[in-house]
Amino acid sequence: MTTLAPVLAAMLLQAPPVQRPTGAAPIPTTPAPAPVTPAPVTPAPAPVTPAPAPVTAAPTPTPTPAPVTTAPVAAPVAPAPISPAVTAPAPVIPTVVPPEKPGPPFYTDADMQALRTRHGLEANPPKTERKPLFGCWIADPRCGYVVELNATTSYAYRVRQGRVDIEDDVNRWNSVRIQYDVWLSIPTVVETRGKLRYTRLSLGPKGGVIASDSRDLWGNFGLAGRYWFGRKAFAPNIEFSAALAFKIAGKHPISDQFDNVRGPIGFTADVGFGIGGYGAIVLGGQYDAPLANPKTEQTTPGGMFFIGFRGNILWGAPAVFAVGAHAAGTRLVKAP
Repeated sequence: MTTLAPVLAAMLLQAPPVQRPTGAAPIPTTPAPAPVTPAPVTPAPAPVTPAPAPVTAAPTPTPTPAPVTTAPVAAPVAPAPISPAVTAPAPVIPTVVPPEKPGPPFYTDADMQALRTRHGLEANPPKTERKPLFGCWIADPRCGYVVELNATTSYAYRVRQGRVDIEDDVNRWNSVRIQYDVWLSIPTVVETRGKLRYTRLSLGPKGGVIASDSRDLWGNFGLAGRYWFGRKAFAPNIEFSAALAFKIAGKHPISDQFDNVRGPIGFTADVGFGIGGYGAIVLGGQYDAPLANPKTEQTTPGGMFFIGFRGNILWGAPAVFAVGAHAAGTRLVKAP
């Protein structure tokens, strides 16, 4: 029994066959529709207006549907070939605009270069400041006001008349001439380079003493100047000075003793070519006017031309030369 249960269940579940009449014709199968080929588009005939019908009623004709026209499908257009003669456009390079500065002045570095070119200024001015040596106690183009202590050692060719009470008493001799001066250099013409200022021409007062053999001593007071040809510490320059000279002390014309001497005002001037404020070769002259009255105080006229070396005593060499020549001239050399 256990083996027949599944078989019976399968038979019950199986659907009964479809009963068909034996005399019926077989059901024809519908063939697949053939592909429809679109007919050429022909213009539709113009509608014919029917003649008016007789009075008798006629059946209403069935309307004929209008034929369906199919629009032709446009063929795809192929892209035109690129001619080899046509070149590709050049790449566009973006223009770099320099950023503006955050605050005033509202200009760029290119604007500054154009301004310098327009006014003939230097394209790249110095950015750092050069410190002058000796704190502007030695003349330098970078300095403004300068106080200088100069010493001049020179060889003098003298032309001097002798005693006025003796006829044809003329003495001429060559000897040493020492001069110590204090210069105050004031910037008169200034050159600006970037943010820095340089002195081109300085001019100011000067004064000092002049010593020579036979212990003669003159004072002088006048003007001194310097024109610079460069901006460096050892820039070449031209020095010039002119002063009124007056005798302070010397040998008395009667007693021949060293004493204060009263005399008129003379004149001295010189010009030199220097290297920086350290030293210069100087060429100059001096004239001492005579004193005519009273006869007991009369002095003789004198004059000289000299060539020597003038320099600032701070760096040592000009001071050594002046002091050594002064000691030798006043102690060893005697006027005739």
